[in-house]
Amino acid sequence: MKAIILGGTGKKDIDRFQGDKAIMPIKGIPMIQYVIDTLHSSEYIDEIVVVGDVTTLQDFLGEETRLNFLQQKTSMMENIMEGVNYFKEEDQLLIATCDIPLIHQEVVDRFIQDSIKASAEFCYPIVEKNLCQRYYPDAKRTYVALKDGNFTGGNMVLISSKAIRTMEKLASLMIRHRKNPIGMCKVLGPKFIFKLMLKQLTIRELEIYIKNKFNLKAKAIISKDPEIASDIDTAKDIKILEKYL
Repeated sequence: MKAIILGGTGKKDIDRFQGDKAIMPIKGIPMIQYVIDTLHSSEYIDEIVVVGDVTTLQDFLGEETRLNFLQQKTSMMENIMEGVNYFKEEDQLLIATCDIPLIHQEVVDRFIQDSIKASAEFCYPIVEKNLCQRYYPDAKRTYVALKDGNFTGGNMVLISSKAIRTMEKLASLMIRHRKNPIGMCKVLGPKFIFKLMLKQLTIRELEIYIKNKFNLKAKAIISKDPEIASDIDTAKDIKILEKYL
């Protein structure tokens, strides 16, 4: 299976570190290196492409002969499509962000295994709030209250090339609102906003909606690995996650 790492998440100024987020040091190691090493250790992944600022990434990862690099575009969705088009002959692709340093081989392999069992074209991991707080109580996450429970989204998807091309426009909007539950529901429609406010929206309803609108089988994978949802947005996040590494 082929994997795409999104290393072009823009410039950040965190604790006076000015540069790409992907190369911000965590315990002296570029953030993205943790993700690269984990995906290379997976029994399912045989090739990786990193989409980002090629010059910067090669300066920091120049000895990484196992990688392919693609120059980033202006948006996350464009970067995703760069990777998808690079692996245009592949049916299924794993896509991950560069800022989930707590992941390890078992996390990735379990998500892939569960996604394969689901036999879906679009698999997205979600993690229950109580699980995140039990293992990483200091980490801050955004949670959505559904009828099934309180969940946060992961930073990895398994998707077919056909699926992402079919739902490219919707995916772009969902990415834009990925940290805003109300914004996400506005993308999906007023019915979802109403149900979300009443905490009556179910995971199954979201899956059915995508099926009916795009003729694609989508599956939310309820993950038991909170590492998949532990990403970095601020300097405080780095300090918190360094404690758990």
